[in-house]
Amino acid sequence: MALNLGSKIGIGVVIAGAVGYLVFSDPGEGVLEYVYAEKVVATPQKYQGRTIQVHGNVVEGSISKKKGTTGDYRFTIESAGERLDVHFTNIPPDTFQEGGEVVLTGRLNEAGTLFESDEMSAKCPSKYEEEESVKQPGSPAPGRTPSRT
Repeated sequence: MALNLGSKIGIGVVIAGAVGYLVFSDPGEGVLEYVYAEKVVATPQKYQGRTIQVHGNVVEGSISKKKGTTGDYRFTIESAGERLDVHFTNIPPDTFQEGGEVVLTGRLNEAGTLFESDEMSAKCPSKYEEEESVKQPGSPAPGRTPSRT
């Protein structure tokens, strides 16, 4: 059964209308802007009142935890020489440490000086550096014996 020209045009209009609706009706939720800490410090007014993801390295010696609580941390992250203070109100991942990379989800306070967050992902750079140092060119993968020919 072949479609006549009018049916093809009608289907095309419906598809174009549906795509247009999806594009223009986006409420802005679900997709978070991912920025480095130096951008937030440079233009805090751009990020105030919005939930964003901020990437940076935890500054050595900056982590403090409120006594008697399970998740109330203050620390500073750094990116490209710019520093941003963070208040984290949850239990951090096991890989959270000074000098490590973190990505925090949260909001900048009204003054634009403190990033409030309760969601974090972190990686431990020393773990990955150790794995790389174990692998040397020409050596077999860990746990494998070289084949003899």
